[in-house]
Amino acid sequence: MLEGILSGNIYQILEKSLNASALQQQMISNNIANVDTPGYKRSEVVFQSKLEQALNNTEKNYLPLMVTHKDHIQLTQDFSINSIEPEIVTNAETSMRNDGNNVDIDSEMAHMAENTAMYSSLAELTSMKLGMLKSVITDRGA
Repeated sequence: MLEGILSGNIYQILEKSLNASALQQQMISNNIANVDTPGYKRSEVVFQSKLEQALNNTEKNYLPLMVTHKDHIQLTQDFSINSIEPEIVTNAETSMRNDGNNVDIDSEMAHMAENTAMYSSLAELTSMKLGMLKSVITDRGA
């Protein structure tokens, strides 16, 4: 039963977002570690824009069409958070220095601070949601 509750969209979105943020932290750390490596190209994680696009597409589908036969064309896409995955993208087009490296340490440190704040917020929100669930489960109608 608990698995059914935790498989709701909000919990899946929180889980995927936390995982993407952790992966982004790894990419930023890798970029910082290679700031002096000649020819190194910075990498980043693309997830937030994919999530926003999926959420915006589902909000526009107010009334899904009824399909009465298996061969009918589905006109609306079913939203599934499972289909959204973080993607690691390497920016090979730009070069900040003569050695071909494109890592800007100041920019990476700013991204790290932003990502840390995002992860902390997501973790706090997850904790709050699970706390509410725990409160509902343990409340015995006092």
